[in-house]
Amino acid sequence: MNDAHDKKLDEMLRSRRLEAAAPDLAERIILKAQQTPQNQTIPLTEWMKRLFAEFHLPRPAYVLACTLIFGIIVGFNAPADPIPADDADGVRVQSFLSADEDFL
Repeated sequence: MNDAHDKKLDEMLRSRRLEAAAPDLAERIILKAQQTPQNQTIPLTEWMKRLFAEFHLPRPAYVLACTLIFGIIVGFNAPADPIPADDADGVRVQSFLSADEDFL
């Protein structure tokens, strides 16, 4: 903005009407502050409980257990691809499950 606009804006700000504060304003602020609960330090576990309760999320232990069970089920249901004939030295990840080897 140029100087003319700045001066005009300054004039408008100076010419505006200011209302005086109510005489009981300080008392109203104090009373309202007393009614407002104050911040308090809470432990991490309590904070986590409140967070999950607020978002309606299941408990983290249940989520972790369900994820592990789902992973195990998917892992055992995955088809074991046979090793191609031209790759005789290849080792499958699931080779430890084969029962044709003798115990040490």
